[in-house]
Amino acid sequence: LDILMPKMDGFEVCQRLKTNKITRHIPVIFMTAFQREKEYIVKGFGVGAADYILKPFHAAELIARVQTHLELKRHRDHLEAMIRQRTEELQEKSTALKVMLETREEISTNVQEKITANVYHQILPILEKLRVPQSPSLQAKWVRMINARLMEMLSQFPQKISAFTLTPAEIQIASLIKEGKSGKQIADLLNVAEGTVNFHRNNIRKKLGLIHHNDRLKAYLKQLR
Repeated sequence: LDILMPKMDGFEVCQRLKTNKITRHIPVIFMTAFQREKEYIVKGFGVGAADYILKPFHAAELIARVQTHLELKRHRDHLEAMIRQRTEELQEKSTALKVMLETREEISTNVQEKITANVYHQILPILEKLRVPQSPSLQAKWVRMINARLMEMLSQFPQKISAFTLTPAEIQIASLIKEGKSGKQIADLLNVAEGTVNFHRNNIRKKLGLIHHNDRLKAYLKQLR
């Protein structure tokens, strides 16, 4: 834009361009012969000019400046597009997270209700039976039943092996048992005696609450993460 134009000067034209949503992103370069009038330059940048070129000018210089500002605009447009895209992605993730948290809360409530119902309908009736004097064999039967019911309830909620305060050696052996390795295979892999493996296996069973011989350790470990 030239600063001196009939009816409307370059400053007003630039100002109108910058207040219009359609044209405000167009870079404006002012041309003027007022080399010594610094206030013109300052005013030009104040109304939104991108650059200033003094008359007389070389065509090559003008073309180079225009190309530079067009390239800068392309980069700016690209960055703005990336920001918009990232903003939309963040908004989508925020919405998804909100839904996930609401779902998790709903699941947690359902789990609590399910556990409460199971305790009332499956565990408490057996405990009532244990309050009545009876033979040791019958008591053992009820205890096994309680253990089985509790294990069934716990199996619905996968846990980490580390949650059972196993030692590093026990965690290693538990992982190998989970993979289906036999006691001898584990002993060979770890270069220890098979009796040592069995010792750790028994400790693992105790810590996991598998107090009866018919409780399968491998099957239980497969439920853990």
